[in-house]
Amino acid sequence: MAEKAVKGEFRATLALIIAVIALIFSIVSYQRTGGLAGLNDRIKTLQKSTDTLKKETIQQMEKLEEKTKKYTKETGEALEKLGKTLILEEVREKK
Repeated sequence: MAEKAVKGEFRATLALIIAVIALIFSIVSYQRTGGLAGLNDRIKTLQKSTDTLKKETIQQMEKLEEKTKKYTKETGEALEKLGKTLILEEVREKK
């Protein structure tokens, strides 16, 4: 008995060979760009930058808080002065 030739066998084999070659190219390219080592270096750099920005932000917020407290105190004192003045004027008007 003669065996039947399976249609598409050559195409399937060719596709498999091309896929393997593409996989090899992708692995070589990944290693060439640094692979995980490069990624870890990038992560460390970004973490340092993030920590620096975090510290700067904290410093700026502390400065802003100090200024806000100063202005709040001044505003409170001004409002108290204004309130006392208004009360004195009301008392004077009643007399």
